[in-house]
Amino acid sequence: MTHQVTISFCETDEAAEFLASADRRETSKEIMEAIVFFARDLREAEELWNGDGFGRICNPSDLWENVTGNGGRDPTDFCWGAAGRDWWKHISDESLPEVSRTSHYS
Repeated sequence: MTHQVTISFCETDEAAEFLASADRRETSKEIMEAIVFFARDLREAEELWNGDGFGRICNPSDLWENVTGNGGRDPTDFCWGAAGRDWWKHISDESLPEVSRTSHYS
């Protein structure tokens, strides 16, 4: 009996090359890593980066949750190409999820 080993996209050389293109794309490493996490192959990664794969590959909120750690980090700390730090507004019609930030100094 032969066992076929399935390699996820994130373990491929194509994924590594996609991640290495972050600076050229002016996109934060965390956004690129989230794209690779959801994509099954390079085609899907490119579609997500171009904004064409949402609703089919993943939802914008899935990407937001992955990048921000479920709201633990401010989405404007990250940059996505021409959208810049307003990337969330460009990939979604949804409002940013409410994040509870309580100060330890209150």
